[in-house]
Amino acid sequence: MSERKDERWLDEQLRRAVAGTTPVFDARVWKEKHSREFQTLLRRSAQPDRSGMSRTVRLILSSSIAKLAIAAAVVAAMGVILAGRFGPGPDLPVTRAPVPGFVSPARMVSMIELSAAFRRGGIDELDRQCERAMERLGPRPGSVSIQEVLKDIMTTNGKG
Repeated sequence: MSERKDERWLDEQLRRAVAGTTPVFDARVWKEKHSREFQTLLRRSAQPDRSGMSRTVRLILSSSIAKLAIAAAVVAAMGVILAGRFGPGPDLPVTRAPVPGFVSPARMVSMIELSAAFRRGGIDELDRQCERAMERLGPRPGSVSIQEVLKDIMTTNGKG
């Protein structure tokens, strides 16, 4: 059947059931016919909500798993708050007095310094720049700290 035929069939069935008139709700007749149900509704509406909580909250709190999840969420929130408040402060690096004329190895191998070395003397000067940086750094080129790199970047940006 097509959708239009279904609608016509339903409309016809409704007309037969209603006898062609618009149904009107008569509360008095319904109360007389369903007096027990009506009294039940009246008793329910007259009873105050004992707990003061909504039905959904009562349903959630009646479940032991829900209680456990709420307790875990409260503990986690308190942990985050306390860790932020009493946790370790920022790690401040030990600062040394700058040595005049000293250029850190991190700065020596920055793009700015390497470009300047290449412009000064080509690939030979670039190679010498890297060798000087390696001599200052020593046999551990991976030990340049992020703080040192960031400090050198900040001082470079501050000058330029």
